[in-house]
Amino acid sequence: MTTSTTSAKHYPPHEPTVPPAASVAGIKIAPVLSIPLQRRLQTLGTLLWLLLLPTSIVLTLVLLYLPSTRIAMVAYIIWVLYWDTAPETGGRKWGWVRNWVMWKWMAAYFPIEIRKEGELDPSRNYLMGYHPHGVVSIGAWINIGTEATGFSSIFPGINLRLLTLVSNFNIFLFRDIILWLGVAGVSRRSIENIFAHGPGHSAAIVVGGAQECLYAKPGTMDLVLKKRLGFIKVAVLNKALLVPIMSFGENEAFDLIVTHPGSFGWKVQQWCKSVWGWTMPAFNARGVFNYSVGLLPHRQRIVTVFNKPVDPEEVVGRKFDPKELSSDELQAIVQQVHAAYVKRLTDCWDKYKDELCPNRVKELDMVE
Repeated sequence: MTTSTTSAKHYPPHEPTVPPAASVAGIKIAPVLSIPLQRRLQTLGTLLWLLLLPTSIVLTLVLLYLPSTRIAMVAYIIWVLYWDTAPETGGRKWGWVRNWVMWKWMAAYFPIEIRKEGELDPSRNYLMGYHPHGVVSIGAWINIGTEATGFSSIFPGINLRLLTLVSNFNIFLFRDIILWLGVAGVSRRSIENIFAHGPGHSAAIVVGGAQECLYAKPGTMDLVLKKRLGFIKVAVLNKALLVPIMSFGENEAFDLIVTHPGSFGWKVQQWCKSVWGWTMPAFNARGVFNYSVGLLPHRQRIVTVFNKPVDPEEVVGRKFDPKELSSDELQAIVQQVHAAYVKRLTDCWDKYKDELCPNRVKELDMVE
């Protein structure tokens, strides 16, 4: 397999330049009148992305309230609840939505780019693991969920779906947008249905999940991966290759308000995760008109590295039929492949940490 390093696009991180921000009561105020149009559009694209979910909820309530749209909305909800199987069958990609100009504005805002460490054979299926989760997995959304950074041209023949919690498909209207982006539900059934579409059809999982977002502190790369063996097992059983993805800058997009294990805040977040399957860490970043307070992410460069795939048969040094493996043999292979997967991530960190995470406060760490 040929090894190469390729980036989709290089957006100059500090262009166009803007005048220094004024400070009022310790808050840095954006020089609104002198900000170039290009940067205004980048901020608009990111703001629109941030508003997708709350806007969907409000619009759903409005459409249910209005007599002229109520019947159609009720019919849509019934169809979603009882007949729509798209979340379990690979979504329903719509190229027009994946190419919305707002995604390109958003990609340029940070900026975001793809870096390729190896080619992917379109005759194979791949299960990709995205690391770290960060607060909201911005790099996964843009690089995998859209074409803003040119995924399809960088990896021709690879039809990749980003997987997310099934609960996200319970948010009406928002669910349709993510389905059009090719996002599907994260489950073994969903992954196997994607693979069943044929060669090249692949899935990407944010492996660390809700637990990992609680560790998304700037300057760190803490991965919840030690006991995450399920996705490895699914890949082995389906003869898929594993692609470790490491996204540098993901944790720097927001300032995490850390709640230490054992604290009241930590217990509340763990309770939310156990009840709803997800939790949201406390964080701060910037606003539309200031650089100190708000929910808009920082302009922090995000480089998502797609590493060379891990082939389970190469790891164990022999070909095998998953159907003929005993439970003990399968478990042994899963452990070996997991170790090789972690090693690939560790090597990626060591290769790029000085370039892409120069202000780190600690090294790569595997946490619980």
